[in-house]
Amino acid sequence: MSNNTPKPRNIVVGVDGSPNSLKAVDWAVDYAHEGDTVMLLSAWSPVLVPAEMTTTYTFDDTGARAILEKEVNRVTPSAQPRGIKITTQFENNDPRTALLAAKSDLIVVGARGHGAIMGLLLGSVADYISRHAKVPVVIVPAPK
Repeated sequence: MSNNTPKPRNIVVGVDGSPNSLKAVDWAVDYAHEGDTVMLLSAWSPVLVPAEMTTTYTFDDTGARAILEKEVNRVTPSAQPRGIKITTQFENNDPRTALLAAKSDLIVVGARGHGAIMGLLLGSVADYISRHAKVPVVIVPAPK
């Protein structure tokens, strides 16, 4: 007799607070099965300040962390009863680097986020991840 219980998966979702990011989180939670872990990953890459500047500069990632916390609070009530674990990871790092470095069986990203050029059909993070990931990638289309 074979055991048809699927192996628990680690699903990583890029979170930046954009409407498309929220849609990607929803897709990942809907797709997940009992025993899976959905990691909401937010990476914020601060502006680099040249060392020659005489002014001190501090990085304030409070807003990015608040977005991540809000998403956890939004999706946990629907995930928990289904046996889906929601975890978070925040990094002061380039989102592309953080998503690719995360231990995952699947990466889910929105087609566009809060990038500098909002008019692009496929955002730079989604495009980069789709070309460099070693695991399957789901790119969730922008909301209509």
